[in-house]
Amino acid sequence: MTIPIACAQIACSVFDPGSNLDKADHFIREAAQQGAKLILLPECLTTGYTYDRRLHDFAEPIGGSSTRWLQRRSRQTGCWIGAGIVERGADGIFDTFVLTGPDGEVLSYRKRHPAFFEMLYFGRGREIGIFNTALGRIGVMICWDMVHARLAQGMDGRIDLLLVTSAWPDVSQGNIPLYGMRGWLSRPPRQRPPQLALELNVPVAYCNMRGAFITKVPGLGLTYRCPFAGCSSITDHEGQTVKAIGTEEAVFVADVRVGEERGPKKAA
Repeated sequence: MTIPIACAQIACSVFDPGSNLDKADHFIREAAQQGAKLILLPECLTTGYTYDRRLHDFAEPIGGSSTRWLQRRSRQTGCWIGAGIVERGADGIFDTFVLTGPDGEVLSYRKRHPAFFEMLYFGRGREIGIFNTALGRIGVMICWDMVHARLAQGMDGRIDLLLVTSAWPDVSQGNIPLYGMRGWLSRPPRQRPPQLALELNVPVAYCNMRGAFITKVPGLGLTYRCPFAGCSSITDHEGQTVKAIGTEEAVFVADVRVGEERGPKKAA
């Protein structure tokens, strides 16, 4: 099966869900006009990405207003649409990915591996993100999840396509030194999607945020600034980039083949 997939790399305003959804609506419509059947949006689409206790004030349940908004757009466009929200569950607050389908489907996955300061605001998900859909078996990771080899191993042989939604900053351009970490932390948005494609023998769609990351550093009283890394991409199962962009705000569509017999994995 060939699936036209779109990645919408957008800048999200912190704590302005209305503006963020208006912007997402523009790119969803553009992607649908370009023939996309699955549209991927960034992590924390509705709230923007920040370290702030007010994230809890903007948390909402699965089935809340943002979920219903995604469902309406799926019905209107005939597309599967996936985006990140801050979820309020009975057992805590989570960094969650929601996937909606054109027939009203709602599937969700909670980030298994919150990174660094995220752990002050989000609980850890317990399940592996694997959705059985009309498009095939879709695996899901959220940003920092993608560096955890064991999580990828749990998907091996169980998925036809991997979606990675992200708000990954480019810390190499940050205003506060992260000694010994700047180089390593700036590489995964470019390196990890093709590696995952080879490890899992499936296509990978990676959608990152763009724009400015500005946040207070918890406990230090400092303001950290850097750009988001961008570098959204769609990679085939052999680790070859089908389409990718830099740091611009844009949506792009590329075809991937899923659910077919594959040859032996190539070395990652």
